[in-house]
Amino acid sequence: MNGTPKLMMIKRAEMKKSQLGPWILWGAALLVIPLWLISFPETTIRHNPKPIFVYTSQVASLVGFVLFSLTFILASRIKWLEDYFNGLDKMYHLHHSMARIAMVLLIMHPVMLALRWIPEDISKALWYLFPVHRRLEIDLGSLALWGLIMLMVITLINKLPYDKWKLSHKFMGVFFILGVAHIYFLDLSLNVNLALMVYLTFFSVAGVVAWLYKSILFDWVTKKYRFRVETVHRLNDKVMEIRLSSENGGINYVPGQFYFFSFRSVDLSKESHPYTVCEITQEGEITIIVKALGDYTRQLHNQLKPGTIAFLEGPYGRFDYRLGKRDQVWIGGGVGIAPFISWANDLLNKNITNMKVDLYYCVNTESEAYHLHVFNNLEVQMQGFNVHLVRGDKEGFLNVKMISNIHEKEVFICGPKLMRESLLPDIKKKGVQNQNIHYEDFDFS
Repeated sequence: MNGTPKLMMIKRAEMKKSQLGPWILWGAALLVIPLWLISFPETTIRHNPKPIFVYTSQVASLVGFVLFSLTFILASRIKWLEDYFNGLDKMYHLHHSMARIAMVLLIMHPVMLALRWIPEDISKALWYLFPVHRRLEIDLGSLALWGLIMLMVITLINKLPYDKWKLSHKFMGVFFILGVAHIYFLDLSLNVNLALMVYLTFFSVAGVVAWLYKSILFDWVTKKYRFRVETVHRLNDKVMEIRLSSENGGINYVPGQFYFFSFRSVDLSKESHPYTVCEITQEGEITIIVKALGDYTRQLHNQLKPGTIAFLEGPYGRFDYRLGKRDQVWIGGGVGIAPFISWANDLLNKNITNMKVDLYYCVNTESEAYHLHVFNNLEVQMQGFNVHLVRGDKEGFLNVKMISNIHEKEVFICGPKLMRESLLPDIKKKGVQNQNIHYEDFDFS
């Protein structure tokens, strides 16, 4: 039963646990600064007329290196780590933030060293940024940095398709290993600071192992479920509903969770994408909704046929209505309605009657409300459930003013980024606390 003392205790424990991950990782990255301070006179160029450049360069490189290592751990899709970050989407966002900061800090490293030669020798300062030092240990670091810059430029300028972007990111580990070699080939006198040596060794090994696990071993060691596509129902020119049946045993998941699906066909690439399981039948058949948003999903919409084999990996996600208050608001838009379909089916199957839920189903026109019947059935069965169809062409976009007493409720949102960003400020202004607002965000643009 939602709202019971037991579930509320579980919720509080989960919230505290989910806040630990970011604190631990940021703390681990910044720990390098006091460790460096223990021996920085021995690890810097003595008697330099501009020591501030050397010191800043070293601190930037060390923090950037550790952040770089942590990005591999965050991208490794280790299930139990989700508990410490409140979901895989939060881990991916932290991964992106740390990657950006790491890149800035790593670029600062050679730039600050080059600034030592300005204005005395501008030519030497410029050449210092390139792998032309005739010292292998320094050139390795320069090659690692320029490799990272090249990958970032290719990604940002060419807007690579997902499968090619994913392949390019596998080379990140190669440049990380070059960075590890750069650190250990330099004469940093780490023997005078055992703690710093152990610290850097730990993150060197952790980063390499995490990269090898995700890039090479992941598909071999991760359990996958084999399913077959039974039906493909194209609801319109962009959205389709896919029903699949299991070929090697059923799956276990919490309603609202998602799996990574990889469809195997000569007409499709083998890349995997996350989709929420909307329904599971007693026979073990499952249903997902897919919208054509990019090259792969457009190809999937056009080419997917019954009989195609799919491999599922997961489940992931911490989007769970069961740990919320009895009084809840669900806001779904587009294919973001999928987890709410999953929840509605769960409520129907379990005949739960002690909750009060208002669902706001946001569509452009009523003809797009393809799954309205699921919520109408639940509305008949469950007295406390009410569905509100918000049609863009009639009611306009959803406004928080349409939701009564929202400050007393737990709010769950899943839909387009623009919808979520437009609603969140007004929801908070109404007095809803952050711990009572839940959403998953896989939009990294």
